[in-house]
Amino acid sequence: MSHYLQPDPLPHPIFTVHKDVSFEDAIAQISELLRCAAATAEGSVQGSNGGNRDMARSTAHLIDMARTLADQALDCFKPH
Repeated sequence: MSHYLQPDPLPHPIFTVHKDVSFEDAIAQISELLRCAAATAEGSVQGSNGGNRDMARSTAHLIDMARTLADQALDCFKPH
Protein backbone atom coordinates (compact mmCIF):
# COMPACT_ATOMS: atom_id res chain seq x y z
CA MET A 1 0.00 0.00 0.00
CA SER A 2 2.82 2.44 0.79
CA HIS A 3 4.05 2.05 -2.81
CA TYR A 4 0.87 3.76 -4.02
CA LEU A 5 0.94 6.46 -1.36
CA GLN A 6 4.65 7.21 -1.76
CA PRO A 7 5.64 6.31 -5.31
CA ASP A 8 9.25 6.50 -6.44
CA PRO A 9 10.17 9.89 -7.90
CA LEU A 10 10.13 10.10 -11.68
CA PRO A 11 13.56 9.74 -13.30
CA HIS A 12 12.94 12.79 -15.51
CA PRO A 13 11.00 15.99 -14.84
CA ILE A 14 7.51 16.13 -16.31
CA PHE A 15 7.91 19.78 -17.23
CA THR A 16 11.02 21.08 -18.95
CA VAL A 17 11.91 24.34 -20.65
CA HIS A 18 13.18 24.29 -24.21
CA LYS A 19 16.89 25.12 -24.15
CA ASP A 20 16.49 27.77 -26.87
CA VAL A 21 13.78 29.81 -25.12
CA SER A 22 14.72 33.48 -25.07
CA PHE A 23 14.89 35.54 -21.89
CA GLU A 24 12.02 37.72 -23.11
CA ASP A 25 9.81 34.71 -23.91
CA ALA A 26 10.63 33.14 -20.55
CA ILE A 27 9.68 36.30 -18.66
CA ALA A 28 6.46 36.61 -20.68
CA GLN A 29 5.55 33.02 -19.82
CA ILE A 30 6.40 33.63 -16.16
CA SER A 31 4.02 36.59 -16.17
CA GLU A 32 1.22 34.45 -17.63
CA LEU A 33 1.83 31.64 -15.13
CA LEU A 34 1.73 34.16 -12.30
CA ARG A 35 -1.55 35.55 -13.65
CA CYS A 36 -3.04 32.06 -13.46
CA ALA A 37 -1.59 31.51 -9.98
CA ALA A 38 -3.06 34.84 -8.84
CA ALA A 39 -6.50 33.82 -10.08
CA THR A 40 -6.21 30.54 -8.17
CA ALA A 41 -5.09 32.33 -5.01
CA GLU A 42 -7.94 34.85 -5.27
CA GLY A 43 -10.37 31.95 -5.62
CA SER A 44 -8.91 30.50 -2.42
CA VAL A 45 -9.34 33.85 -0.66
CA GLN A 46 -13.02 33.93 -1.57
CA GLY A 47 -13.56 30.35 -0.41
CA SER A 48 -11.73 30.68 2.93
CA ASN A 49 -12.14 32.38 6.28
CA GLY A 50 -10.00 33.23 9.29
CA GLY A 51 -6.34 32.29 9.20
CA ASN A 52 -6.72 30.36 5.96
CA ARG A 53 -8.11 33.45 4.28
CA ASP A 54 -5.18 35.53 5.53
CA MET A 55 -2.71 32.95 4.22
CA ALA A 56 -4.44 32.84 0.83
CA ARG A 57 -4.49 36.65 0.67
CA SER A 58 -0.76 36.76 1.51
CA THR A 59 -0.09 34.24 -1.26
CA ALA A 60 -2.10 36.33 -3.72
CA HIS A 61 -0.15 39.43 -2.68
CA LEU A 62 3.24 37.73 -3.15
CA ILE A 63 2.18 36.44 -6.57
CA ASP A 64 1.06 39.94 -7.55
CA MET A 65 4.43 41.36 -6.48
CA ALA A 66 6.30 38.73 -8.54
CA ARG A 67 4.08 39.42 -11.55
CA THR A 68 4.76 43.15 -11.25
CA LEU A 69 8.51 42.44 -11.33
CA ALA A 70 8.11 40.15 -14.36
CA ASP A 71 6.06 42.80 -16.16
CA GLN A 72 8.71 45.43 -15.37
CA ALA A 73 11.41 43.14 -16.77
CA LEU A 74 9.35 42.78 -19.97
CA ASP A 75 8.99 46.56 -20.19
CA CYS A 76 12.79 46.81 -20.27
CA PHE A 77 12.69 45.12 -23.68
CA LYS A 78 10.32 47.67 -25.18
CA PRO A 79 11.99 50.46 -27.16
CA HIS A 80 11.79 53.85 -25.48
